[in-house]
Amino acid sequence: EPVLQKIDLETMSYIKTISLKDYSCVPRSLAYTHLGGYYFINCKPDTTGAVLPQLIVDGVTDSIVGYNGDVTGTPYVSPDGHYLVSIDDVKGLMRVQTISVRGEIQDAFDIHTNLHISDVAFQSSFTEAHQYNVFGSSSTQTDVLFVELSSGKVKMVKSLKEPLKPDEWPWNNKNRLIEGSGLFGQYLMTPSKQSLFILDGRLNKLN
Repeated sequence: EPVLQKIDLETMSYIKTISLKDYSCVPRSLAYTHLGGYYFINCKPDTTGAVLPQLIVDGVTDSIVGYNGDVTGTPYVSPDGHYLVSIDDVKGLMRVQTISVRGEIQDAFDIHTNLHISDVAFQSSFTEAHQYNVFGSSSTQTDVLFVELSSGKVKMVKSLKEPLKPDEWPWNNKNRLIEGSGLFGQYLMTPSKQSLFILDGRLNKLN
């Protein structure tokens, strides 16, 4: 039976089991925002291959709120909890939603891309206070996608060389990770097949 297990990390004991059976959702990945206390769950395709929308679970009451509209794909939440970025590689779609301090979820904008995004990293904005940008690495191409979450502005950081092929990186389905340098850091790192690239997030270019 597909479930979520809630565990107390201090006592290492089970608190509760949340059944997802009624929604036929076998979890693939999830993300959490403290705004509203929601978990966004990416479900595996069902037996027919159909892709289900994300499920929303209330982390306070441990109850299922329902589907996140028609949003599908892997969820990522910004460090401040205000942005939910969902990557659906099958549809070639990045969907951005905002989450208010009251936990209200609203659609912001969609970005269609053929980059086949492998991984994303959030970075504090250097031009706007209390805002975030997101960088998306490509599993097949030599570009990195930059998105200013407050405005939807998009830019490409180019010439990063070819990534490893997925079958050359069997340990993870993210064959091109991207990592930031901390809460106030301006640099990001992402590998290619034979190199490690440093990106300057302040200038949005290769360092």
